[in-house]
Amino acid sequence: MSRTTPRRGQTRGRVAQAALVGIAAGLIGVAVSRALFGPVAAPFGVIIGAAALVAGTLMSWRVHRIRRPADSAGIPRGVNLRRRAHPVAWISPVTGSIITMLAWAGVSHSSGSGWVQTVGALLGAFLLVGLVAPIVPARRAHLECTACPADARAGQPLELTFEVDRPVRIHPRYPAGAEHQAGGHQRGSRTAVLRCTPGRRGILDTVVVEVASSAPFGLVWWARDVEVVLPRVLHVAPRTGEHDRPLASMADAHGEAVARVPSGLGEPRGVRPYTAGDPRRAVHWPATAHAGTLMVRESERQVDDPVVVDLVLPDDPAAAEEEAERMMAAVGNCLARRKPVVLITREAGGRVIRSVADTVDLGRRLARAVPS
Repeated sequence: MSRTTPRRGQTRGRVAQAALVGIAAGLIGVAVSRALFGPVAAPFGVIIGAAALVAGTLMSWRVHRIRRPADSAGIPRGVNLRRRAHPVAWISPVTGSIITMLAWAGVSHSSGSGWVQTVGALLGAFLLVGLVAPIVPARRAHLECTACPADARAGQPLELTFEVDRPVRIHPRYPAGAEHQAGGHQRGSRTAVLRCTPGRRGILDTVVVEVASSAPFGLVWWARDVEVVLPRVLHVAPRTGEHDRPLASMADAHGEAVARVPSGLGEPRGVRPYTAGDPRRAVHWPATAHAGTLMVRESERQVDDPVVVDLVLPDDPAAAEEEAERMMAAVGNCLARRKPVVLITREAGGRVIRSVADTVDLGRRLARAVPS
């Protein structure tokens, strides 16, 4: 994992966000200071806003996004994971709070009544708590994956079961899926079943889930990305593509061919005269007595030479995915016709030469395959 510097657009967005938060904090601070200590205390609200602006700017510079390499089916190359809590769709709530406090400040200034200023202080406290308080449950929320399948197929949905310790909104990011509201009581764990769809083949040992909360008033959602470890490794097989090049049989399987069945054990076809080298057990004695010469059983010869497939994936991810899909279809067709297949792949641990048992084994082999 490597850290990357933020882009210019991201930096401007963070500065604008910090400025709006500082303005909102300043207005709320002015209203609260005037209500509690009178008009002479209004400059303290400006100081609070300036402090909030500086603190927000420093925090925006410290918040970093982690760029992950393409080492997992769920996390594509160059993905930015936001592990720190950050506001989601915050512009409208912050702008609405600023407008509300400006309007109330105008009413308080024109009326001069104490009860108006008191209500403004309460409103400012309510808005401040609603804007900032959701960061606490968003940061402290804990979730754990308790159940997941062992095999899946790219492009097909799968279900993951999570245990969550508080009511939050869960949104699977990688693999992508629909969001789920883990509601219920404030305390105690709850079960959430998420449906997500992996976009490509590979091996999943972790998933990335966005955890968000808007408690207690539902003004602003604060969210962060959590990388959750799966209880077991999930193999994502490629889609079944189109195979336009037929696979050819080879007599030599590089020493890894399956055991050949002797032709004498095939289906019986008839009898024929004895020739040198025929086994004794193949002699057909009734036919020998009838013909007056040795006769042996003749069986259908079984052609059991395996199809040897050497899979070489290109470095381009899209081309590698297309080749794996084509191989899924071609080798799957051979397995459906009960044709033995020896698959040669390159995995993280090196070159693997082994026969394919069934379609599940084929999907796992292709999920682990990497470019040479």
